[in-house]
Amino acid sequence: MKEIAVIGAGGRMGSWIIKYFLNNKNVRIKAYDKNMNSIERQLNIKIELDFNECVRDSDIVFLCIPLKIIPQTIAECSKIMKPNSVLIDIASIKNKSFKSLSKIQNYISPICIHPMFGPGASRDERLKILFIPVRNYRKEFQIVKQLFQNFEILPIESATKHDHIMGVVLGLTHYMNIIFADVIASQQFKDLKFYAGNTFRIQCILSESILNDDTELLNSLFIENPFIKKELRNFHKKYLDYYQMINEKNDEKLARQLKNIKSSIEEHHDLNSSYVKMYQFVNLLCKEDKYKNKK
Repeated sequence: MKEIAVIGAGGRMGSWIIKYFLNNKNVRIKAYDKNMNSIERQLNIKIELDFNECVRDSDIVFLCIPLKIIPQTIAECSKIMKPNSVLIDIASIKNKSFKSLSKIQNYISPICIHPMFGPGASRDERLKILFIPVRNYRKEFQIVKQLFQNFEILPIESATKHDHIMGVVLGLTHYMNIIFADVIASQQFKDLKFYAGNTFRIQCILSESILNDDTELLNSLFIENPFIKKELRNFHKKYLDYYQMINEKNDEKLARQLKNIKSSIEEHHDLNSSYVKMYQFVNLLCKEDKYKNKK
């Protein structure tokens, strides 16, 4: 039987990891968090009061902790973990954690992954995990596949490439939605959703779900990723270009730009399909609303 230690067990992803392995009869779970009261007490989980005790004899250690303390915690874990154990970092930014993992003792297997889902994700879905090899691609990939058997495991060759992608996929997306939410929050009309159509409703759902993320995580996406500034500069440059076209009422230039965007996106995506999917999502929301109103 494998012993799995979850460091940061009281956090949202730490809790998700625990629930994921909870019904696995081949593992025993140990949980540690600086705030012990944050850990959800459940059967078959041993809550450790001491960090060293939680880590020392464990076969697998998951780090579900804030980005800023990951390098230090990786170093602390590597000093006390036993031979042939596994140390797993699940952080959303990899530039610092990857360097720390690459320095740990050779008798410990370093695993660098990024779950591309939040703690609200259903374990029944086929979820996506990004995998960055540290030392031994084949061995590390097999460990990840064994732990997350029904997941889609996507390799990325380097931490640098991972963080560059995340600058757009997470950083830019979160940035735009947070600013959108800030603008909406400052509006004098508090009943905008009542009058709005489907596009506004979906945008609100997306921005509100992003605000549901931990504030420390949101800060890290913007502060810790070395590539985010480049993406935001590009965003603001384009923003100013569009603002100028609108401010000058240059409808011909704006129309050309919109056609160019559409043409460029259509090279890789079916816009018609996206439109259909949007209304499928809207219909699902309407059904849920009717169900709630009947209760």
